[in-house]
Amino acid sequence: MINFRPMNESEFNYIMSDPHDGYIEGMARSQNISYEDAKKKADEEIKKILPDGFYTKNHEFYSVDFNNEFAGFAWVEVKSQNNKKVAWGYNIYVEEKFRRQGIAKEIFKILEEKLKNDGVKQINFHVYADNEKAIALYNQFGFETTNIVMRKIID
Repeated sequence: MINFRPMNESEFNYIMSDPHDGYIEGMARSQNISYEDAKKKADEEIKKILPDGFYTKNHEFYSVDFNNEFAGFAWVEVKSQNNKKVAWGYNIYVEEKFRRQGIAKEIFKILEEKLKNDGVKQINFHVYADNEKAIALYNQFGFETTNIVMRKIID
């Protein structure tokens, strides 16, 4: 049984203490930089995005429990854009031991319904091009590609 609920501050501190290697590794690959440089860059980005941490205005954090155990979370920012409420999804994360059980799909369903009820008209997510599992999941929920950055490394 899945329980989608507002995150508490201690859970926020827990998720922010874990670097979520997938994001850092994706950044390193996409920007052709070392893991260490990507981690440093990711840490700097988080400080800019969340200057007041858990209490940063317009950011919403949700915990997901599966059978009464913390299984993952969702993080979105809701703001006005072109006179409509838009959500920017920063992260949907499922702990390793809970993956491949449909939890990410449930998070998307519940999150979309919650945002719709709050008057949000559009949801955006960034995804690295080589994250095929996330892209497939987003496609299942009707997301469309809005831009693509192409790169060629020449030596």
